[in-house]
Amino acid sequence: MDIAKVISALDSDLRREILKILAENSYTVLEVKSRLKSKGFDVKYRETVYRAIEKLVDAELVEKYYVKEKGLCYKLSLTRMTIEITKESLDIVK
Repeated sequence: MDIAKVISALDSDLRREILKILAENSYTVLEVKSRLKSKGFDVKYRETVYRAIEKLVDAELVEKYYVKEKGLCYKLSLTRMTIEITKESLDIVK
């Protein structure tokens, strides 16, 4: 896991809220978009949510997988992470 990618991925209110949503359950992009709207986020486009989730996938904070009935779904890949700034290391708890 690349510490720079993790920090970059966490530098967004939208992406942090998506992590909170995915901590509840796994969802499709449209389901995440719907939950964001219900929490007051003004997200107009599915692509905005998709790009935010893909940045979290690239940082290895979220995993994607296919479910036959629903399509592509996303889930949290870890529940806790500690960043040690002086050593530039991550301690991950799954």
